[in-house]
Amino acid sequence: MMPNLRDWMIAGALISILVGIECIGARPSLAQDAASSNNVAPAQESAHNQEQVRNVTIAEEPKYIDPIGWVPESLRKRVTHTFQEVPLNEVANWIQSQTDLSVVLDERALEEENLSSSELVTESLVDVPVFQFLDRLERLGVDWNLEGNMVTLLPLNASLRNVQYNIGDLLDLDYQPNDLLSALTSTIAPDSWLDAGGVSTAVLLGDVLFVRQVPRTHRKIAAFLEALRHPSRRTWVDESKEHETIASILDTKASVQFRGTPLAQIVQSLATQHQLNIRLDRVALRKERISERLPISIEIREQPLRTILQFITSQHGLGWFYRDGVVWIAPENEARAELKLAVFDVRDLCSNRADCLRLLRAIEQQSDPDGWSNAGGIGVIAFPFSGIMVISQKEPILDEVLTLIENYRTALKNSKRRMSAESDPEGYETKYYRLPTPVAQDLQVLLPKLVAKESWGDHDPAVEGNVGTIQICRSRSDVRIGNADKNTPSTLEPYSVLIIHQKRKIHPQISDIITKIEAGDTPGFGSMGGSVGGMGGGMGGMGGSVGGMGGGMGGMF
Repeated sequence: MMPNLRDWMIAGALISILVGIECIGARPSLAQDAASSNNVAPAQESAHNQEQVRNVTIAEEPKYIDPIGWVPESLRKRVTHTFQEVPLNEVANWIQSQTDLSVVLDERALEEENLSSSELVTESLVDVPVFQFLDRLERLGVDWNLEGNMVTLLPLNASLRNVQYNIGDLLDLDYQPNDLLSALTSTIAPDSWLDAGGVSTAVLLGDVLFVRQVPRTHRKIAAFLEALRHPSRRTWVDESKEHETIASILDTKASVQFRGTPLAQIVQSLATQHQLNIRLDRVALRKERISERLPISIEIREQPLRTILQFITSQHGLGWFYRDGVVWIAPENEARAELKLAVFDVRDLCSNRADCLRLLRAIEQQSDPDGWSNAGGIGVIAFPFSGIMVISQKEPILDEVLTLIENYRTALKNSKRRMSAESDPEGYETKYYRLPTPVAQDLQVLLPKLVAKESWGDHDPAVEGNVGTIQICRSRSDVRIGNADKNTPSTLEPYSVLIIHQKRKIHPQISDIITKIEAGDTPGFGSMGGSVGGMGGGMGGMGGSVGGMGGGMGGMF
């Protein structure tokens, strides 16, 4: 399919942004800016290097890292069954009969969260893996944990486990520990880490990453590391291939006509018509006092099913999302918070840190500008390695990003390849470094003492000549999102831009110093982008199984 005019215009704008941006900054949405000095590209780049980047082959597979690869064989069994308001303890007995595992309820822990063994479960299973059915209980506030041959049902986030992952192969590929940890903790359960007010930790000792997390997040971490080992055009992390079938059905055109029809009846009609598991999240709807008998009138002809769902839900404070093999209809705030994780191989577009930053900012400006963390949203882009991009965002935005990247690739192929202008290392250029204001103020004083002391001028810094100068300018403040559950208010963090006029050969040294100021010299032990825990919590009770990927994580969950 040929891109339409709008797509070409967006691709053109993207190229303009990528060519024009020269500002190197450090901010929460770009924790990977604290890369090592080995990743800081020099100002000049040869035409040969540009040609090498263009010739990178981007793999089409894997498109999915399926969670089934990280659960024991006993929970992979596919089952078909219907539950209609069946008590939770009876559901546990049924799972036990299907798996030959012991299934118990932690009744004391459940009661502390106002849950009981008599919680009613309504579920329709058609050829569904047992673990996926267990995952669906999350909508009731129930989690699960596997120890040996016993499955325990307990409240959400009540079962932290220590698991070790051997990531020596990634470090051998020159992944920098700080960048890898920062990408992991900023895109996977970001609010759960110790430095973000949670209790989970991640610590790297040598080639082994020690993580204390809940079982479901461990599955996502394992899938994330596997996606880094085998990047492709876009790899969905912790998603089954069934996702592709669901997406195809949602793209199917349909017509609907309802007059005062109850919401629950509409959902059932659409589910039957399209043979799709569409479900009301009744627990979440009750919390928001939204009735499943809500009358809805609508007439839409020949539109994709996803468009119809979006229109129906958006008119009534609702939203929808896909998870665990189900299309859920939920309150708008619940649906808005449901993020997907994907890894993009963009090595043909990014060969160094500066290229990655340009692509990041172009995406933030061209795709849902208000939805990213730098603008107060919840979407995050991280680069654990130059050319490997990780994004946590709503699924429609991830689709938009892929389209944006593909249009950019097409535009590059059709554009004239030009030789880059020669850059004299003795020549001067001006660069912009965006930093928290206190850091910028300190560096304005310290940099001339730390880097090429003889190259700085002591005259009026407003006059640029053949000497280095530093100026400082206030930038927009960044929003630090608070945590309502912990009574932590949102705050504004002031940022400033250092405007540095200096020789091209000195700018990499400046970038190196700024990197060290941000991250220090010892990777893996400090706090990473506000989300990596320290040694205290990460090492407690290292009873988890070793997370080498070759063995498929065995009985980790």
